[in-house]
Amino acid sequence: MAPWSWNGRIWARTGCKFYSNWQPACETGDCDGRLQCNGLIGKPPATLVQVALQGDKGKPNFYDVSLVDGYNLPVSAATQPFSLKCTIRGCSKNLNGLVPSRTSSC
Repeated sequence: MAPWSWNGRIWARTGCKFYSNWQPACETGDCDGRLQCNGLIGKPPATLVQVALQGDKGKPNFYDVSLVDGYNLPVSAATQPFSLKCTIRGCSKNLNGLVPSRTSSC
């Protein structure tokens, strides 16, 4: 559970073992072997959830699932309690094969 007023990013990770003394701890989405990324990004490819909680009940909260850092796990985000005003956002299909690889033309 997050504080009422919070924003952050959560990278999906797989195969983590957090006793590695700053060596890569996760197979995907690793943050320099850390449990909490603390400003680092999860090593791509990693599905990303972004959250912005306003703390003021008069203002809307925001959340989304992003593939900007690639895809490694199906992820979805939903409100609790469920609200008809909010739709469930997520990605359950591996799109890595449909995205061109990153190349540099410089």
